[in-house]
Amino acid sequence: MRGVVIALGNFDGAHLGHQEVLRRAVEEGLKADTRVVAATFSPHPRAVLGAGEAPKLLSPVGLRREELCRYGADEVAEIAFDLELSRKSPEQFVRDVLVGDLGAEVVVVGENFRFGHRATGDFGDLERLMREAGGDAVAVEVRGVGGGAGISSTRIRALVSEGRVDEAADLLGRPYVLRGEVVVGDKRGRSIGFPTANVLPDAEAVVPARGVYAGFVLVGDEKYIACTNVGVAPTFGRAESRVEAYLLDFEGDLYGRVVDVGFTRRIRGEKKFSGVDELKAQIQSDVERARHITDGMK
Repeated sequence: MRGVVIALGNFDGAHLGHQEVLRRAVEEGLKADTRVVAATFSPHPRAVLGAGEAPKLLSPVGLRREELCRYGADEVAEIAFDLELSRKSPEQFVRDVLVGDLGAEVVVVGENFRFGHRATGDFGDLERLMREAGGDAVAVEVRGVGGGAGISSTRIRALVSEGRVDEAADLLGRPYVLRGEVVVGDKRGRSIGFPTANVLPDAEAVVPARGVYAGFVLVGDEKYIACTNVGVAPTFGRAESRVEAYLLDFEGDLYGRVVDVGFTRRIRGEKKFSGVDELKAQIQSDVERARHITDGMK
């Protein structure tokens, strides 16, 4: 048998546990002198199976591809998850998808990986079926951080949704990032001396809880410290929540550009101010805190 090494999983967020799986897959690829393919499911299985509302994503597909390649994959394969696939037995999934479609020689998964109809297959089944096909399977133990609970995308989504982005970063191995296009906003920030980039994130992405955050914005290859507000701007009575980033030490027009907004730490919650003067004073304080927090983490 001559094929590729498959790192298999949902890989939403490419967190530290996923990185362990990819690291082991790279080791197997070097031993076998073959490519490493990160195979992920799209859409998320819960979106198809109706097991509750489909979760928002830490890394929508385009961003996930970049993350998985950054951590060692030579390429990324998306396994189209539909009802037909969900009904495949473990034997059919290995034969038709892993070996047949993807050409797997070795499959690397997290130790708790389940697969096949109604998730009836476990690692023991995967190992047996791959060996019957002339290949092999490897399970990777996903460790916790600092002796804490295990790492999971579900846990990280909850942390981001609660605004606990610094704790999410501990599990991701990097700050949480939202990617989006800069669109025209109300231009109120410009009128009070703090012009912001109004970033429209992917509709599938997890957006942090309302509040003000220290972080950064990536514009191409350039990284700028940023103070980012997530919310409805209650001082002005806006209805919809937005992601608005003030880039420190930046001058220029970002309309139409796609940028990455990174969230390092939450500075404060959303607040309604008595007027523009009080708001400006608070923004100035937020910006100074964002600079201090972000400079201190370089």
